[in-house]
Amino acid sequence: MTDTDRTTNDVTTGVKNATNRVTQTAQERVERAADATSSGAADASRAVKTGADRLGDTTSRAAGQTAAAVSDGLNDVRDSVGEAAETVAAQASAAVANAREVADEGVAYVKARYRENPGLVIAVGAAAIVALGLLVKAVNRH
Repeated sequence: MTDTDRTTNDVTTGVKNATNRVTQTAQERVERAADATSSGAADASRAVKTGADRLGDTTSRAAGQTAAAVSDGLNDVRDSVGEAAETVAAQASAAVANAREVADEGVAYVKARYRENPGLVIAVGAAAIVALGLLVKAVNRH
């Protein structure tokens, strides 16, 4: 497996892990919001039994709990997405650096071969250009 394949696999794994963390965090926050809402609903049910004054207080408290739980959940999801983006950016930077290194090594190899046998390098380059032209021509026909 080449370094580029490993880096690509690392990026893919990082994105999957980040997605799983975001999904898990979102699920936890939704569960907390549902718990807060059901708790508020239970409080509201008790308040109806004891009087209209308590109902208004309990309803506003339940709404506040639900809003706080949803807000916390959204903040956690936003933080997880930010971490995932940073991870992907770091891995992409590593992949670009690796690609540049591989390209530099390829150029150094071609230069060394050119010093040994310039005619061969020129012939291979010309053949590659002809092959690329034929490929483009074939693609354009279809």
